[in-house]
Amino acid sequence: MNKEEYIRQLKQLIKKYHPDLCTDTYLEQAYTEITIKLNAALEKAALDNVSTIQIGDQAYEHYKMGIKYYRNIHPNKFYKKSSGNAFEPKPYEEQLKILNLIFVSFTSAEYFFTKVITEFPQSEWSGDSKEKIGLLKKLYKSYENFDAAENSRIIDSSKFVDEMGLKVI
Repeated sequence: MNKEEYIRQLKQLIKKYHPDLCTDTYLEQAYTEITIKLNAALEKAALDNVSTIQIGDQAYEHYKMGIKYYRNIHPNKFYKKSSGNAFEPKPYEEQLKILNLIFVSFTSAEYFFTKVITEFPQSEWSGDSKEKIGLLKKLYKSYENFDAAENSRIIDSSKFVDEMGLKVI
């Protein structure tokens, strides 16, 4: 049986047993029962697929929010580049505002990374979130004793990176 003949016979059977055309009550009940079960199976499959996608999307959205706040923590915000590798500190008032923003960013970044780890431990973002929390703790220690009034010296960026134990990517 070729493809065209198969399709033609299938269409004839569909017409013959369609509930609108078939008068047999047994076939009508069977058709209704099959339709209900098929719709339920299709809805369940669609919901399973959607929840898997939503879970992955939610984990990624939380991770992105953590990264957004994590980027605010960088110490380069306290300085403006003057020449070569040298950076000059920004004015005291501006540094205080930046410091407040950084401490809010620490809390927010940790919140979102922790949410990824606890609510979505199997997600692909969980491992990196754990690493970022470790880095947050390390960076937080460097900010705990920060005094903007004493922060008036010009620093060398490569020396700062070495002192902080950071890696340049």
